[in-house]
Amino acid sequence: MSPAASRPPLAYRKVPARRRRTGLLVPATPQELGMNSYRIHLLANICQGLVAVALFLESLTILEDQLRAFERWHLAFLLALLLDAGVLLLQGARQRVRTWPVVTAPLLVALAVLALPLAWTGTPPPQDPWVEPFILLAAAAVAVVWGPELAVGYLVAVTGVYVAVMVRTAAAPDVMDVLFDATSRVAFGVIIVLLISLVARGGRNADRVYADAIAQELQLNRSRSQAGEQERLDRLIHDNVMAALLDAGRAPGPVQRGTRVLAQRALDVLALEERRARGQGTTMVHVLLDDLLESLSPWRTRVRFNSITPYIRPPGEPRPLIPTETAQALVQAITEAVSNSARHSGTDVTFVTMDGGICPPTPINPEGFYLRFQVVDRGRGFQIRSIDSRRLGVRVSILGNVEQVGGAVDVDAAPGRGTRVTILWPRDAQP
Repeated sequence: MSPAASRPPLAYRKVPARRRRTGLLVPATPQELGMNSYRIHLLANICQGLVAVALFLESLTILEDQLRAFERWHLAFLLALLLDAGVLLLQGARQRVRTWPVVTAPLLVALAVLALPLAWTGTPPPQDPWVEPFILLAAAAVAVVWGPELAVGYLVAVTGVYVAVMVRTAAAPDVMDVLFDATSRVAFGVIIVLLISLVARGGRNADRVYADAIAQELQLNRSRSQAGEQERLDRLIHDNVMAALLDAGRAPGPVQRGTRVLAQRALDVLALEERRARGQGTTMVHVLLDDLLESLSPWRTRVRFNSITPYIRPPGEPRPLIPTETAQALVQAITEAVSNSARHSGTDVTFVTMDGGICPPTPINPEGFYLRFQVVDRGRGFQIRSIDSRRLGVRVSILGNVEQVGGAVDVDAAPGRGTRVTILWPRDAQP
């Protein structure tokens, strides 16, 4: 009977998917954005907060004139922008990136422009309202979050509404001057949006180069591991087999005991290699990473390795080993998760992360270390409970394989909010 036929049938259980918080509220991570993109977003948030505070201080000099032309309640938008700037600066000081404070500014500015006709007292304003310089800041925020196309559209739309309001509230408006000022403002805003887009693209390219460098390093390590393994095998077989043959050749009588010992040692080496080939041996963690890299090669253009931990123990200590069957199950599960992301997420990038470390020994892994993998995309997501039971990719290739070898899988997904698959081995580890 084959090993596959002798295995008991897997008892699948329902795995409830936690409903993810909206993407605007969830703090972004370097694994999702990429290390360089994360730094750019963090710097952009801090700059947005500082500029908003500077514009607030500048607007204080014209508030007296503004109160004649517009109602006091309109200043609530200005105070809300100041509060939002404080949140951005606080998040920057804590080294966190959140989306909602960034998109709050464009929303407040748009509402402030739309509310200008309602707040107008009938008195022509002596100068431009306080909200005018905030339009460029809001367009820059849209460029950071949603890209240059939406930023330019936002800039043109809000500026158009602002121009219409100014033409209506001015005592004797010069339409040509107003249009010229608006065109200049839009042109300057477009330049800012393009600069932000170029910086963001540079960050994404740097992340791609970093991911490619990790992939090349892993490939180089794999080549070295294969060469070293082959050399070790050749040396063992050569030493044992040749010693047995020489001993047998020098003994004219019956086969000596030493010959039998050497021959048995050679057979043990061959048996060990056969067990490894059949998945019954052990595998080093760095070899597991090499196998994972090779398995993900069909998706090399979309996979981004944000963090890889090839050495769990410090240099000089024995390298950790895991059962080969476990290594194969982990590689298969991660490969299936990446494959599902490529087919169903609707995005072009899938982030793969591996970390691990020392932990107290567990019954599953007495060596006392753990491995943790994450496969993340920011695509359309799904609900596990709505998956057809005949689709076995998640239930068998991921959940079944990992749980069978003593691991745990956490699938965090919801429609429209992306997917995060976390694999921990062993499941009784305490990272």
